[in-house]
Amino acid sequence: TVMKTSAIIAERLKNADLVLNIDGGGGVLDEATGKPEYFTWQGAEKTYADFEITITNPGGHSSAPRPVNAIVQLSRVLERIGAYRFKPELSPLTRAALTAAAPYEEPEIGKAMLAFVADPTDERAIATLVANPSTVGRIGTTCVATMVSAGHALNALPQKAVANINCRIFPGHKPAEIMAELQRVAAEPAATFKDVTEGSVPNDASPMRPDFIAAVEKAMRRIYPGVPVFPSQASGASDSMWFRYHNVPSYGASPTFLKESDDFSHGLNERTPVMNIAPGITYYLSLFADLSK
Repeated sequence: TVMKTSAIIAERLKNADLVLNIDGGGGVLDEATGKPEYFTWQGAEKTYADFEITITNPGGHSSAPRPVNAIVQLSRVLERIGAYRFKPELSPLTRAALTAAAPYEEPEIGKAMLAFVADPTDERAIATLVANPSTVGRIGTTCVATMVSAGHALNALPQKAVANINCRIFPGHKPAEIMAELQRVAAEPAATFKDVTEGSVPNDASPMRPDFIAAVEKAMRRIYPGVPVFPSQASGASDSMWFRYHNVPSYGASPTFLKESDDFSHGLNERTPVMNIAPGITYYLSLFADLSK
């Protein structure tokens, strides 16, 4: 797969000074006018992780219930995890990202973003951001139940109940740390936790490198003068993950601009406006020249 190829390339380039990922970051076009609204470069991404929770039981016939039922136990665990909120966090990158992005959000959301930046413990701001699917992932780690499998017959007590918890981990934390936190939240001695993540590795944010920031801002001025440029943190994995895993700074720096209503990433109808081609070439020539040694 593409991600496996990226892992191999990252291994071979683990001594690189800097990586430009042209499949990350990008700009937003105004829905009404189609004109460039703002541009973000991606300097961090959350670590993807899957944790499997298993509870076993001797089982038996359903006509003779035991005091402890594996499905009921697992249900209680999932209820606790579902109600749990990880501590909201702010990094230098997300501070800059939230501050700059606030004017482009709905007023209530933008106000909450600025309030959170001013005070990461502001419960009112946190509640607003957590309730919004597009912002909940920007302020900390999130974990949700995504799959459940239990029992083996309609007339038998379950001998096994299994659930998958999918997490998107805020940069700076390792999967083992988050799994341990989930175990504490579960508060169920009978539950065993296992990291079953595939195709993902933990990675921290890339540094806010002045040379990269200056180069990308200069390149953007050449094609779209006056368009705001600021960082962003992705909620899912990109190829940058593999380089950051080797402590190589990697930045999503694609000059592709798109209307949010036209974003069909990974879909059969995925598209990009033709208007991106000519400005993109000018942008890359500037960016590559300034960062080359």
